[in-house]
Amino acid sequence: MQERKKEFTTASGIPLKDVYTHEDVAHLRLEETLGAPGQQPYTRGIYPSMYRSKLWTIRQFTGFATPEETNQRFKMEYELGQTGFSIAFDAVTESGLDPDDPRVAGDVGMGGVPVTSLLDMEAMFDGLPIEKVSTAVIATPWNSCALSAMYFALSEKRGIPMEALDGTTQNDLLLFTGCCKLTDIVPPGDMLRLSVDLVEWCAQNMPKWHPVSFASYNYRENAISAPQELGLLFANTVAYVDEELGRGRLKIDDFAPTLTFHLAAHSDLLEEVAKFRAARRMWHKLLTERYGARDPRSSAFRTHIQTSGSTLTYQQPLNNIVRVAYQLLAAALGGVQSMHATSYDEALCLPSEQGILMSIRTQQIAQMEAGVTSVADPLGGSYYIEWLTDQVEQRSWDYMRQIEDMGGLVACLESGWVHREFQKAMLEHEMKLTSGEKEVVGVNNFHMEEEPHDVPVFRPNPKSVDIQIAKLEKLKAERDNTEVGSALAQIKEASQRQENVMPAVIRAVKAYATLGEIQGVWRGMYPLWRMPIGI
Repeated sequence: MQERKKEFTTASGIPLKDVYTHEDVAHLRLEETLGAPGQQPYTRGIYPSMYRSKLWTIRQFTGFATPEETNQRFKMEYELGQTGFSIAFDAVTESGLDPDDPRVAGDVGMGGVPVTSLLDMEAMFDGLPIEKVSTAVIATPWNSCALSAMYFALSEKRGIPMEALDGTTQNDLLLFTGCCKLTDIVPPGDMLRLSVDLVEWCAQNMPKWHPVSFASYNYRENAISAPQELGLLFANTVAYVDEELGRGRLKIDDFAPTLTFHLAAHSDLLEEVAKFRAARRMWHKLLTERYGARDPRSSAFRTHIQTSGSTLTYQQPLNNIVRVAYQLLAAALGGVQSMHATSYDEALCLPSEQGILMSIRTQQIAQMEAGVTSVADPLGGSYYIEWLTDQVEQRSWDYMRQIEDMGGLVACLESGWVHREFQKAMLEHEMKLTSGEKEVVGVNNFHMEEEPHDVPVFRPNPKSVDIQIAKLEKLKAERDNTEVGSALAQIKEASQRQENVMPAVIRAVKAYATLGEIQGVWRGMYPLWRMPIGI
């Protein structure tokens, strides 16, 4: 029969045959590259019984308007069955600025929640059981020390010992220097040192806290392929590991068990399953072969996923419910530990309450009704899946070597190479959409004269900036400003001596120093950096 296309490929462009047999996997030595779930190299999952023992964590990325309003949304999600919190900060907070900066009035509370001091962190988690539910602090490497310290100080005030606190800080260098345009940040190399200070301090003081979650989700949102996603991901991890080992303070097994990951779940279902399996195998090889890790926990790839917001469309938005469900299914079949199901309305607005309800229920239906949680690695052994896992892995190694041959991730960021890769990928994606080579239902085919359904559009509180500025003025009038000044001076001294800055940052946070004041210390020490777009 005549086929529909001259060539079939995965979403990443890997050419495909019409059928796969044992001959396609005969060279793979599956007895070595597969193993059993819970056993190295972890291709089939990092736990022996996977979801039969513990379902993945449902963790929706949440934040808007004010900390008080975000608190109400967290409470709603918790009542619906969410099993983890994840803080979406606004661009003002991610840039390390305070809301009274005259440049940022239009952004306060618009794309996330503003957090200026420990006072805001206390308000955001008022009445929430953080001793029972882990939290993801989605902070940049630029402000990860300060925002994490606020959450740590909050837990301590609640009587929760820091060593017992469970959660994650995003703290990803590439995400916030290659994927987000922030205001008044310092160069990647200086940010990396601050990032690794948090990694080092948590490894020594907070064994249940994950001080970095390498976030290839955001790289993938810039239209790159699955192998490029993994290549960039592991080039990024190498930068962190080499920075820590170069200090001579910790060995690989002292901190590697705390490292976690945050990947995208994209639209090509089976390629994504192969990607998650390949990522686990690559991390195991990298840690054991390059760095000599001996602790099995070091080379176990623990990952959160988010279904891909870039695949959602404002045309026929209810179609997005189906897209999210398929992407979530890929992650479940791929054996991930935590998920965010993107709300169907995110192409139109911040998630509405209806969108959040659908996202949580989609995950719960997958957990309780779809049967995918009954068996570990249910697609393992499929000729196609094993062949494709190998293809994704090999292409990812090739891309990672290309980055290392150019001097590593920091050099590629500073030269603008990473940004050019993203620009090229986005342009190619748009050209394929325009030509029809890439088909998206409701966008370039199956059009309708009118949208078939009305979708409510959620808008955050436009008075957020006034509320936050008033709180900030009151805070500065009531706190001990002498203690704040002394704590900020200690941060500067620790930075100049290249000591770990976390003890000084925690002291400043407890004195209710603001985020802008803490980041201002480093802005006064390091040059400012502009994203090299167009270079």
